[in-house]
Amino acid sequence: MRTSFWLGFAAVALNLGCNGSSGGPNGASTVSTPTSSTTSTPTGGSGGNATPPGGTAPTGGPSASTRAFPDSSSTIAILADQLDAGPSGALNAAQIQFAATHFVGSQKLTLPTTQALRAINAGFIVLHYHLAIWQSAPSVDFIVDGQTWGNDYSTVTTHENYFWHDASGARVASTADGKLLMNVSDPGFQAYWASSILQQIQQGEYDGVFADSASPSLLQGETTDPQLAGTAASTATFAQLGGVSWSQAWSSFASGLDSSLAGSGAMLIPNVGPLITSWDTTDYSVTHGVFLEGFADPSFATSDWHSSANQQVAVVNKGKIVMLQNYLNGNANDLGRRMYFLGNYLLVKGAKTYLDYFANGPLEWYPEWGLALGAALKTATAGIDDLLDPSGCYRRDFQNGIVLVNPTQAAINVNLGGTFKLVQPSGGGAVDSSGNVTGSLATTAVTTVSVPATGAVILLR
Repeated sequence: MRTSFWLGFAAVALNLGCNGSSGGPNGASTVSTPTSSTTSTPTGGSGGNATPPGGTAPTGGPSASTRAFPDSSSTIAILADQLDAGPSGALNAAQIQFAATHFVGSQKLTLPTTQALRAINAGFIVLHYHLAIWQSAPSVDFIVDGQTWGNDYSTVTTHENYFWHDASGARVASTADGKLLMNVSDPGFQAYWASSILQQIQQGEYDGVFADSASPSLLQGETTDPQLAGTAASTATFAQLGGVSWSQAWSSFASGLDSSLAGSGAMLIPNVGPLITSWDTTDYSVTHGVFLEGFADPSFATSDWHSSANQQVAVVNKGKIVMLQNYLNGNANDLGRRMYFLGNYLLVKGAKTYLDYFANGPLEWYPEWGLALGAALKTATAGIDDLLDPSGCYRRDFQNGIVLVNPTQAAINVNLGGTFKLVQPSGGGAVDSSGNVTGSLATTAVTTVSVPATGAVILLR
């Protein structure tokens, strides 16, 4: 899903990931796909509401979904990235069986793949993929009707009022992939976004939409518009937005879109990045959920980790859907990175918290994901420091084990006060064409443990 990675240090975080340029299909599907011609898109003058591609805007009808996001309170719940576009192309029947019985869901799938997964697991969650505050440029595609890759640029480009403009009146393009920044305060744009996305959700039988490239904090680094330089997205006001800041306009836009979709049973889950930009005042709790790409990266300064963890605790405690994802950068055997991501997930997870990390493609499985730790015995309420252990690590106890997370730059030795079993995973990675994956867990009895710098350990009772 990503095209590049969040570059976030100290007070500056530039989101260059998940910008849509990787949105197209990768390999032909092995699931039978009905032939579908590309629907024509109506045009019109500037102003007013355009009709979504594929027909009239929906005016009601059945809910987009009757599936509930599964309870993750006592499990490690994996919601995988774009399953049918991995390095080996689409899923075969054996891989469909594996995915349906191991993952709670995925996103950016065509309808035949979704239907094949739900034939095995009727509750399998699938999210639509769409940009949040940008318009897909002519070369940036998404699934427009559940089955066809394309975009609606020919419709949207006829409505100049939908677009954000620089001081000279020109549209503003992303320096990453050419997508175009939209004016999220424009009523016509808001209405079109809601109606077209809902129609796409209904046609693809999706449970909601993963709204990518959502954070206003990315504007400072992904545009060359001087109006948006530095911290302006949160600290400056703009006439184009009705006299408010981008952060304020975003919260209003996102809450409105969330309400529109929720009325038909669909969830809005924007990609807000790792939440380490200290000047970003945007309220990301206004939607039903959030996706944190690049969460808990070992490169983060401890202060950034702390700020992000506090915000994760806050949204989890509000009952939001929270999706946490990061990457193994091509190395499935990076056990330290794997355990750090898993440990951070366990530290904050609640009833609707989902995880994913992978090395080369989303169709991967790691043995540590099968750990049965049971329900948490303690949960952070005021903030992540509720879980700060006297050792200097952050500790969360579960029915069947303990997780210790060390976000600092030095190893920490912990006296456990008893004998525990240190979990040591090995193997894991790509699910092969037969639906099999390698990997196992071993344990070693310990009374003390050294938690590495920016590392985590898991212990069983």
